[in-house]
Amino acid sequence: MTTPRSSPHSAGRLFSAVLFLVSVLGVGLAEVATVDAQVAASTQPQTATSGTLGTGTTWETPWYVIDSGQDGPTVLITGGVHGNEPAGYRAAEQIRHWPISRGKLVVMPQINRLGLAANIRWSPEHRNDRLRRDLNRSFPTSEREDALTEHTRAIWEFITRHQPDWVFDLHEGFDFHRLNADSVGSSVIAFPDQRDFAKRIQQAVNADVDPQRRFDLLAKSGPVVGSLARACHEQLGAVSFIFETTFKDQPLSLRTRQHRRMVSTALESIGVIAEDCVDRLAPQPARGTTNVALFDDSGANEIKVMKVLEGRPELLVRKVGRHDMRPGVLDQFDVLVFPGGSGSKQGKAIGPTGRDHVRQFIRDGGGVVGICAGAYLCSSHYSWSLNLMNAAVFNTTVEIPGKGRKSMWYRGPATDVDVELTDHASQVLGVSGTQSIQYQNGPILSPGDNDSLPEYEPWAFFRTENGIYEPQKNTMLGAPAIVFARYGHGRILAISPHFESTSGQAGVIPRAIAHVSRN
Repeated sequence: MTTPRSSPHSAGRLFSAVLFLVSVLGVGLAEVATVDAQVAASTQPQTATSGTLGTGTTWETPWYVIDSGQDGPTVLITGGVHGNEPAGYRAAEQIRHWPISRGKLVVMPQINRLGLAANIRWSPEHRNDRLRRDLNRSFPTSEREDALTEHTRAIWEFITRHQPDWVFDLHEGFDFHRLNADSVGSSVIAFPDQRDFAKRIQQAVNADVDPQRRFDLLAKSGPVVGSLARACHEQLGAVSFIFETTFKDQPLSLRTRQHRRMVSTALESIGVIAEDCVDRLAPQPARGTTNVALFDDSGANEIKVMKVLEGRPELLVRKVGRHDMRPGVLDQFDVLVFPGGSGSKQGKAIGPTGRDHVRQFIRDGGGVVGICAGAYLCSSHYSWSLNLMNAAVFNTTVEIPGKGRKSMWYRGPATDVDVELTDHASQVLGVSGTQSIQYQNGPILSPGDNDSLPEYEPWAFFRTENGIYEPQKNTMLGAPAIVFARYGHGRILAISPHFESTSGQAGVIPRAIAHVSRN
């Protein structure tokens, strides 16, 4: 493994040297106390600074520097170099909040900020310029002294000022490398002399990965020419890696977790963090900020909800999956949101133990907002339900002439229906009277038969209905469209229709989150 260019002595190593002087050279205890005091005085509290490169330009690039106050290596973590690879950006954004015990962490989560916003690989400014559009081919090489664009030159100057000892650049591939050699997805890319360290990262991330989707180690020639990681190695002497996840058929929450696993393993190995941080997704909420966990695993269609929530200054949103349904992770959040999609798939993905953890989260004061499929999940009707309130679902199976047995939960394609809100709901959710809201087979709720569970309070009612079978007629009219319940110290709002998909009504969702938040 290549040794980092500089490796300053830590305060701990200095004190060890002092003990050596005592035992071998007979230095007096008074001198030891003096040196010990100097060591203690050199200990500085962790500080965080931030800024933006290219302020006022189209390519503004945020940066963050976390300084432990203790001697140690400088580590650069970058994400979002390619705009269609969001997991690296999301992970870097989470990692910048980790506590570090020594050295300095320099984090640039959104190097290609506009590309991320547009979900395109290239720099939008140079998208038609084959030479300059790929930011990860634009950095200095052994044959080219300068970066190719104003944007990458500014990034390179910033990185050069910080002189990183270690570099971890977070990317994604379109397919799994072991299944498709044309993609480097799910791999650890390293230079040959860093193979041993890279092998440790590979083994750590593979510990809980499907065998068909295991990470490969690519250490024959190192990162590609023109890449940020290769430039840092060749020009600055840094120990550099590229970590690649795969966005094919995998939720974002899983991919960001894989990036956190690789970075956590690396940082712990070099002593920058004192403990495993893979489960650290969110910082302590700031005053006036609500930490929101949005479920994005099997059965979740969270895209529209995310668009409504992201960018709101009062909300910090993280996507979570089945691996996150446990106390160490859920405790970081105020509200858990289950979006539309398939309630059964979401419930089964969470599993019995995960559902127990979700219930404990709510009993302890956490909030839940369930939308459509998520509202099914909040009921007590199914084996996969969360059992948060005493609520049954209209899903009778009926023999339909010429069509066979059909379950009545399916009422046809998406359409708009009239929903009338109660006065209390209007005050909380900011929508009054009767509104036309998109509906797509959300649950038709009624009181259940489990008296041990909390009763729900209707907050809105369906005033028109959707249906395709005769037995469905009139079953939706007057049924609750939104219900509220208390579970332990927590609160639940189950919303059957889709306010987030209805023009002018999306504000209901952040208001619902605010109402159930533990804050």
